[in-house]
Amino acid sequence: MPKKSTAANVRLVYAVMIAAIVALFVWVAHDDLVPASVAFALGTAYAAFLFRAVWRSSRASTVMHFAIGLISFSLISVKDDLGALAAGSWFLGILAGGIAGGHTWSGKRAGSEVTQKRERNGEGFTGGRRLALINAACAVVLLAIGVAHFGLQSPTPAVGAVLIGSLIAGWALFRFPPSLQTRNVLLLVIPVEFFLLVFVGGNTGQLALPFVWAYGILAGILLGGRYWRGPRLGEPRPPFNIQAKRRRKRKRKSPAKAKQKQVA
Repeated sequence: MPKKSTAANVRLVYAVMIAAIVALFVWVAHDDLVPASVAFALGTAYAAFLFRAVWRSSRASTVMHFAIGLISFSLISVKDDLGALAAGSWFLGILAGGIAGGHTWSGKRAGSEVTQKRERNGEGFTGGRRLALINAACAVVLLAIGVAHFGLQSPTPAVGAVLIGSLIAGWALFRFPPSLQTRNVLLLVIPVEFFLLVFVGGNTGQLALPFVWAYGILAGILLGGRYWRGPRLGEPRPPFNIQAKRRRKRKRKSPAKAKQKQVA
């Protein structure tokens, strides 16, 4: 009984938190409830998908967590088209969806965080059809958001070329992997290029340039970083497929055995 009552109390706390977030959203966006609800629903779905399924892939999870902030800034950038409350509604939806999707609501583990052991093969990395579908879905979501931003803000040929070029660049970087050190250096170019395009876009009136660059490069990373056919379907490409070697802990000798050796 104590365990069941504890689980029920935990679920009640989470339900109250979600209800409080929804009430806050309704109170803030009551004047523009219908358009703001779209951003809130999308944020809720995004976070629920992220914490319920995407966490199985460490690379996709990292990319999609990073994209939360990117999408928030993207919504701020297009507030004239979507409304000033879009970014705030999105963020509140992320909070509600994260709580709803990140916890178990029924069964033996009700009230606990969603966890599952990641299966590993003999070479130390995960793979399979499910992991391939998760990464593909994340890439499609990011690319769709990039295309939507392109359509809402300065849809010029130059911006479209940047979106396509960044997608190809991210795919090539992870499809034909250099050494780990070289790739880490090249990954530093992504934020540098983003801020450079912020400057270029601001001076040319093409404000969507940095955003479509970021969405394209992130989607390309997910597409190029996995095997999409054959026996290694869903597995990450090297050099990010190596399981770190764990140091073996030495067993401490008991004092009695140590004394016996000294006597001998």
